[in-house]
Amino acid sequence: MADPEDRTIRAARETFAGEVLEVTEVLAGFERFAASSLGVRALRELVPLGEDGARAALERLTEMQMLLKAKDLPSMAGVCDPLPAKAGAARRLDEDQLVALRSFLDAAKRLKAWLAERVEDVPRLGEIGGRIPDLSALVAEIDTVLDERGRVKRDASDLLQRLRQRIGDLSSQIDERVRRVLARSDVRNVLSDSSVHRRGGRPVLAVRAKSSGHVKGIVHDRSSSGESVFVEPQEVIELGNLMAEAHADERREVERILLELSTLVRNQRERIERSSTGVAQLELAWISTHYCAEVGARPALLPGERMAATGLLLRAARHPLLIEQVRVGQIDAVVPIDLRLGGDFSMLIITGPNTGGKTVALKTAGLFALLTRMGLPVPAEEGTTVPLYDRVCADIGDEQEIRQNLSTFASHLARIKDALERADERSLVLLDELGGGTDPEEGAALGEAVLEDFVRRKVPTLCSTHMGKLKEFAFRHAAVENACTEFDVETLAPTYRLTVGTPGESGAIVIARRLGIPQRITDRASARRERRDGEVAEVMEDLRKARLGAERLRADAEERVAQAAEHARGLEDKAGELERRGEQLEAEAQKGIEERVRDGLRLVEKALALLSQVPKEAAGPMRGVLETLQRELTGATLTERRQGFLDSMRKGSLVFLPRYRQRMIVHRVDRDKREVTCKLGSMKVRVSFEEVTPYEQL
Repeated sequence: MADPEDRTIRAARETFAGEVLEVTEVLAGFERFAASSLGVRALRELVPLGEDGARAALERLTEMQMLLKAKDLPSMAGVCDPLPAKAGAARRLDEDQLVALRSFLDAAKRLKAWLAERVEDVPRLGEIGGRIPDLSALVAEIDTVLDERGRVKRDASDLLQRLRQRIGDLSSQIDERVRRVLARSDVRNVLSDSSVHRRGGRPVLAVRAKSSGHVKGIVHDRSSSGESVFVEPQEVIELGNLMAEAHADERREVERILLELSTLVRNQRERIERSSTGVAQLELAWISTHYCAEVGARPALLPGERMAATGLLLRAARHPLLIEQVRVGQIDAVVPIDLRLGGDFSMLIITGPNTGGKTVALKTAGLFALLTRMGLPVPAEEGTTVPLYDRVCADIGDEQEIRQNLSTFASHLARIKDALERADERSLVLLDELGGGTDPEEGAALGEAVLEDFVRRKVPTLCSTHMGKLKEFAFRHAAVENACTEFDVETLAPTYRLTVGTPGESGAIVIARRLGIPQRITDRASARRERRDGEVAEVMEDLRKARLGAERLRADAEERVAQAAEHARGLEDKAGELERRGEQLEAEAQKGIEERVRDGLRLVEKALALLSQVPKEAAGPMRGVLETLQRELTGATLTERRQGFLDSMRKGSLVFLPRYRQRMIVHRVDRDKREVTCKLGSMKVRVSFEEVTPYEQL
């Protein structure tokens, strides 16, 4: 029987045709980038998010990519699944589960602090830290029970301590009595060896079988050869019984202690789950960032964002499962797909030969819609835009027919009916081989009626077909466009390239000729096709050329826009680097100025101290000059940056005192006297503003 939670996950994903789009298999490809069991579970339980949730997840991914670029990724060390489903429901957690929880809580606390330090740079990730609760009290409770190896401590309770002391005493007494037995010559003469063995936790001696009666006691076992029996000497039986009772009492006490600790954990379950949810969101962004770095993926743009398209735009998109096949050596390469839907047309009809990539194109588009709703990246080039569709309705393949006892055509109709009922302007509809599986004329007529309904309701639709009448459909509707997948007529191999703006040919006659069908047959087929479709074909060819030319101009413009965006990003990066370098140089210059000013002030102070040794008539003018110099030097450090530092100085701020070569905590700021009192441990130091700096000396 399927787990109820698994059924819930599948049901949530089915809003986006998750099973048809093989999202479970795709997410498995992300798992190898997971740092912990928590990350793996988060992927396996991931479902489409609400619009705000999806945007937040994509923003977290973008911020994590920035951290990767800055080589400042968080460490996921110690992260694990704190309460797996079965463990969380258990009445008592075992030591290993409690150790895992302890490790997770430590990691969560560390990550919370790490995020707090960077909240201004990565605000979306920083929000996670704010949602992770403080569970230090629970950690302390665990630490009172478990040692560093994860075993219940000897002093976890007074009773346990007494029981373990008793076990130790009994063990010593048993060892002493066994040694006495071994020391007897009548016993040594009948032993197979002089070692003390254990059977069921009891000490036993290996006695030769034919002499077993010479050692009084209980026989616990016999050797595999039958030549020896293992006897517990009578002298230690009573002590052994007492030891067994003590061990039983110890186990009961350990059970009680763990049960009590498990109750504390269960009482904190909601807070633990909040913590694990936050850390899981962090790890999902971490996983996605590493996935992007390896396969060349990125978070899709959303319509309305800067440089985003107005609808669905796939630029050099690659299906994740094909990427995985390349990685394991099953195929050589993935041919990227360019696809556009939205703006001036809401429906794209894709035609072309069998195995030419039509189904892959539909599945890639649908999968990208689902991954984007999950807050995950998509393998595509910069500029790829994916709207946040509310659902994906897909009629792809016929994998359900056997299970539902339906014919191929009936199964197609069932899924089309579902799409007609549920799809709207915020949906994406995928129709593979529309009109197939029945009489061609009736199938084409029914398919055309279905497409007209979707066009009328402005439902974004991707449709693949071999039906000639459906190819003509796009020429009669302004909101519909044709596209084709190409194949090489020489090799009869598909190129898997998709061209928007022109219908494709199934290539049946060409392929038949190449495969050796008699020419009289293929010529007759061509003649009949030309007589039937001649005038229509001529008109369609003219329209095809016009639309193809327009599409090429559009593609060229989009490429130029993408290049301009890339160039702009490069300039932004350079500007940022120059700004950072300028700030660094300014800070270094400021530090140098401050050091020289401090040296000058020290010299002035020394000179003022020596004035008492100078004749009074000379000391007066010299004092005036030195005090003027002192004022000038004091003002020399007040650049805008330094003034900002002094203005921001508050109780609790960290400052560096060059005189003491220490970074200290500000205890009090007296702006009237321009003095600051700092604390270093229990010591308090009062210095002038000129004595403090934000720059630690190297």
